[in-house]
Amino acid sequence: MVLRRNGLRGLVTAFVCAFVLQWCAAMAQAAPEITADAAIVVDQQTGQVLYEKNADQRMYPASMTKMMTCLLALENGNPDTVVQVSANAADVECTRLHQGDQIRLSELLRQMMTISDNGAATAVGETLAGNIPAFAEMMNAKAAALGCTGTHFANANGMPDANHYSTARDMAKIASYAIGDTRFRAIIGLDVVRVSYVYPAGRTEYCVNTNELLRTYPGCIGGKTGWTRAAAGCLTTAAKRHGRTLVAVVMHATDEDTRFSDAAKLLDYGFGRP
Repeated sequence: MVLRRNGLRGLVTAFVCAFVLQWCAAMAQAAPEITADAAIVVDQQTGQVLYEKNADQRMYPASMTKMMTCLLALENGNPDTVVQVSANAADVECTRLHQGDQIRLSELLRQMMTISDNGAATAVGETLAGNIPAFAEMMNAKAAALGCTGTHFANANGMPDANHYSTARDMAKIASYAIGDTRFRAIIGLDVVRVSYVYPAGRTEYCVNTNELLRTYPGCIGGKTGWTRAAAGCLTTAAKRHGRTLVAVVMHATDEDTRFSDAAKLLDYGFGRP
């Protein structure tokens, strides 16, 4: 009888040890190789961090900044407001806007978030706060309220500025909060959209989302790209599978393509974790 008991205990112990070793090996093998200098993947609902790399290092967020701009517009603006495009907004690098254009705020947000229109972000900030410095104050106040400790915004679009920086962890916090707004999700999930203007009458802009994962990663619900020479490749993106939503952030990826492959690896890793 004693021999049988000892034999049973031995079998159980061996099984448990084998399971633990196998699980540890699987976790080690699954750890993604990320080329970006900073990265993180989190559970959008619980905030659980599933992977991080230099997640608190301050870097230029580039156009990922526009997530905050969009969020503040949704929370503080009227979608039917007709925005009059200023000379300042029309003069920003990488914009399709012209001075004197008139466009509803709801349409402007779609143009801003799909093609990453810098002038559109400036126009949003001017509309909500009167000028960009005042809008930056709104942005920083919201970031602080969301628990961001390594972020300071100086403009609405993410153009390079020594006083404009964030971290992968903070970008994930902003995105996780914003995704809770169905209006935000609807905008970032647009693959292709035709934006209509009030003036010139009949003018439209065909906009294709710069987030390639919308078209290549199963379950992707959208996010925001970013790219400048100083920031290199940046991306915040989210995906949903089996009722679970994950947010992945990469900052300072080696090029515009690896930001997408890095983010896909992060999401795959996160969905593979318990």
